[in-house]
Amino acid sequence: LSILLKNGSTIALKGADNPDSLRGIGLDYLIMDEFADIDPIAWYEVLRPTLSDREGDAMFIGTPKGIANWSYDIYQDALENPDEWARFQYTTIDGGNVSSREIESARRGLDIRQFRQEYLATFETYSGRIYYGFDREQNLKELDIKVNQIYIGMDFNVDPMSAVIAVPINNGLYIFDEINIFSSNTDEMVDEIKLRYPQSRITVFPDPAARQRKTSAGSRTDLTILQNAGFTVKCPNHHTPVRDRINAVNARLCSATNERNILINPRCKKTIESLERQVYKEGTNLPDKG
Repeated sequence: LSILLKNGSTIALKGADNPDSLRGIGLDYLIMDEFADIDPIAWYEVLRPTLSDREGDAMFIGTPKGIANWSYDIYQDALENPDEWARFQYTTIDGGNVSSREIESARRGLDIRQFRQEYLATFETYSGRIYYGFDREQNLKELDIKVNQIYIGMDFNVDPMSAVIAVPINNGLYIFDEINIFSSNTDEMVDEIKLRYPQSRITVFPDPAARQRKTSAGSRTDLTILQNAGFTVKCPNHHTPVRDRINAVNARLCSATNERNILINPRCKKTIESLERQVYKEGTNLPDKG
């Protein structure tokens, strides 16, 4: 992954997963691509010093990742030190490589902040409230529905063990019920679901931990308990990255085109409370589970 030029110079492509592996001789020019995803230690403690003895230059390229990311600090240096830094901002539209049709498709599928970040190159803040797409006036509805086919999202916390009950509507979901049982187990949750919806076809989307976790007596896992109850179970092998999960929910709560594909019955108090009150840990992009 390197090219040796006739003049003795070398152009090399390096990974930044291990910053210490980048230590070495001085550099004349450095390009860091998608630098917002790189550990800032790679720049401040390893690569910045390698430019000093040659007074080399550096270029940072990437998609903004919010004002809490170190890329935002670098971007602001151009304002504070214009003699040493320059900054440039280009949108996907400016690039001319993506059709207007594809951009409009993305606008419909992403929430407004995610669209601005990924396609308009703006620094969006994700601090504070996580599910900012939720709005009581827009997402809360009382609908007359049939419960022939229901979807259940399930978490296996003991206090409480919880489930969110929904039916498919148009291009989205209508959450019309919830179950929260304290000091409980999966068997009790199954019994409650069957009691409430004895005639419904039930598909459960559990926490991936269901494959190993055992909240009931015996050697049965939560996954096998759900399957043996006659439910269709859709359980991925691994957790989807936290950011992807949050973006997906926000995009459904309110897309960049103001479409709301998750509606909730006002009686689902705990679900509403979770959407309104879940926040990030201060200074991070991780949900505060406290």
